[in-house]
Amino acid sequence: MKANSITSRTPGKLAQTPILLPMLIVMGAIASCSAVPTSKAMRNESLVAQQGMVPAAAPLPPSDAVANEAPLAQGSAEIPQAAPQLIKTASMTMEVEAIDDQISAINQIVKQKQGDLLQFEDNKPRSQNTRHVVSMQLRVPQQQLENTINAIAELGTVINRSITAEDVSAQLIDNDARLKNLRKQEEMVLKIMERSGSVGDVLNAARELGTIREQIERLDAVQANLRNKVAYSTLYLTLESPVSAAEIPPKSLGKELQKTWGNATETVGNVTVGLLKFTLYLLAFSPFILLFAGVAFLGYNRIKPSKPDESSINHHS
Repeated sequence: MKANSITSRTPGKLAQTPILLPMLIVMGAIASCSAVPTSKAMRNESLVAQQGMVPAAAPLPPSDAVANEAPLAQGSAEIPQAAPQLIKTASMTMEVEAIDDQISAINQIVKQKQGDLLQFEDNKPRSQNTRHVVSMQLRVPQQQLENTINAIAELGTVINRSITAEDVSAQLIDNDARLKNLRKQEEMVLKIMERSGSVGDVLNAARELGTIREQIERLDAVQANLRNKVAYSTLYLTLESPVSAAEIPPKSLGKELQKTWGNATETVGNVTVGLLKFTLYLLAFSPFILLFAGVAFLGYNRIKPSKPDESSINHHS
């Protein structure tokens, strides 16, 4: 019975052999491929264990390399920031000898630094208690501001100086964003105007376009002004002479008398000229003056009361 059962199942297995045989071959090839590296790895590990060596295929990274890789990885993740846009203004007060000569030297320094003189004021001393003071407003490129201040400071003694800065980076970025949006609106309005539509729609679009372009022009002017102030810094410079140089020397007696005589002769001449002018005016208006005088005389005679006769007064008495 057992033999018959075995023989009866054999034809079924033989029928499945053509299908299972390729699958078994493929699985055997995969197992052999995976077994070969595994056996090699095991042999290498045993060799390393026997010789006490570190495998060269997986060396440990040095500590310096790990320390250097961390900042690089961190720095690569950071977003680069733009330089701040600063409006710098400086002021300096100096005491110098021979102010007129130093003014020429300062102008030469400003020209070398590619700057300009915007304002100049010269206050001469009027008494012994005042100094000779010169005020100047200079404009130089921002990169040359400190070099210009240092060069001018060598011409005298610095009393005080200061530098202030105003960051307008956010304002410039905000204005650029607004300009970008306005230009997009301008393009949209132009596309609307190109489409066929009613006259009222076209006129409304034209008015809107004019408003947008006006805003663009204003923002462009503001941006240009801010960038100009960022590119060029302003330096307010004050030059003062020493007290000894500001003192006016006393005048001699001869010069004082000469000045007095000159003033007196000038006064006499002015009075004489004035009298001559008055006489000429009288001559020019003499006909009117005589006419008014005659009319006044006649009127006075008519209005004046007549005096009574003395003989008549005696007779009545």
